[in-house]
Formats: sequence, structure tokens, C-alpha cells
Amino acid sequence: MLPKPLDSPYTSCYCEENIYFLVHRFLEQAEVKATWDISAVFISNATKTVALWSQLKAPAANTAVIWDYHVVLVLRSRSGSQCRLLNTSPSIEEETWIYDFDSILEMPSRWEEYVEQTFPPDSDIPPQYRSLFRVVSGEEYLCSFASDRSHMLSSTAGTLPEYISPPPPYPIICGPLAAAHGFTNNLMTHFVSMESTSKGYGTVMNREAFISWCSHQCT
Repeated sequence: MLPKPLDSPYTSCYCEENIYFLVHRFLEQAEVKATWDISAVFISNATKTVALWSQLKAPAANTAVIWDYHVVLVLRSRSGSQCRLLNTSPSIEEETWIYDFDSILEMPSRWEEYVEQTFPPDSDIPPQYRSLFRVVSGEEYLCSFASDRSHMLSSTAGTLPEYISPPPPYPIICGPLAAAHGFTNNLMTHFVSMESTSKGYGTVMNREAFISWCSHQCT
């Protein structure tokens, strides 16, 4: 049975923290861990202008939202590769599922529907709006992520910084490994950045590689 994000914390415009807590919730469930690999997927590009369709904040139907970055959770079946080799129809537990709190699509969605409805083929959109995907294992994300939310502060001359969007009510997040390395904020440098010089966690993929990963074609 697919796990549901019931009662998982959600704050608008803090997708990385929403997914952090959802990863934590799923990793606490032994059945979920035994059935799926749990990953946080950061979506951005070198210019921090990625176009995503089917988003709740879209100004109108069938139009894109331009995010600097976005984050979703992916459940990737541990048995999906075997199912593909046997050329059999996958069960729910043998498929890849995507959780996006900010999408108009069903949550979770089968990866095929989510990718098709959210990311048009790269050839259909200008290069500056094409998405790259940083796939980070759930365990690494919980241990290594840190954010002081400074990226959400805006200030003008003579005024104190104010949050662009109200922050969550709970304390800032700093994973144990991040704290051990002295990080208080590595969101942009180690997770959002998609540049080749980035010291980020996980693996960066283009759309084609992400599709292959979701479908187990690269296993």
C-alpha cells in the first residue's frame, strides 16, 4: 500500500523543509523502507529558472510556474528492476511514485504522469527553463541538510530584513552530519546548485537521465 503524507508539516514556499519531514516520516516506516528507496529530488538549473507545469501557484491553467528551485520526494521500487527484466506489469509496490505538495496532480502520482504533466521535453522549451534533477538518498538528506532560511529574507535600505513568505513555526533544520561539519546553511551550495563545480550531495541528472532512473532503465 502506498504511504500517505497524512499530517506531515507543510509551509508554502518552503518545499525543501516539507520534503525533509516527509522523508523522515517515511524512513520511520519499516514497510516503506523495505519496499522503496526514498529520495529527495531537487529541481533547478544554472540560472535558477526552471519551468514547471501543473503547479498550484500557476497564474492560469496550462501555464508554467518559474521556480528558482523545487523539491519533491520519490519512492523508487526496490523490485522494479526485476519486474522490468521479466517484462511483467508492475504492481503498486513495483512502481516509482512522486510526491509534490505544490502540484495539482494526485499525490502521489505515478512517475510517468508526473513527468509528462510537469516537465515538457527539453526540445519544447528554451534552454534557460529546462530542469536538472539532483537525486539525494533520504538518509543522506536527513543527515546532511542545513538551512537557516536566509534565502527567504529580503531587505531594503534602512529596514530590517523580512521574510518573503512566513517561515515555518518550528526551529531551523540542521542535520547531524551538517552540524558536525560546521554547516548552518548548505541549501544553495550543496543541494540547489546544479553546476559541475558544485560540492553537492547525490547525483545530478538531466530530464532523460531522470526518466531512465525512475523507470529503472539505468539499473
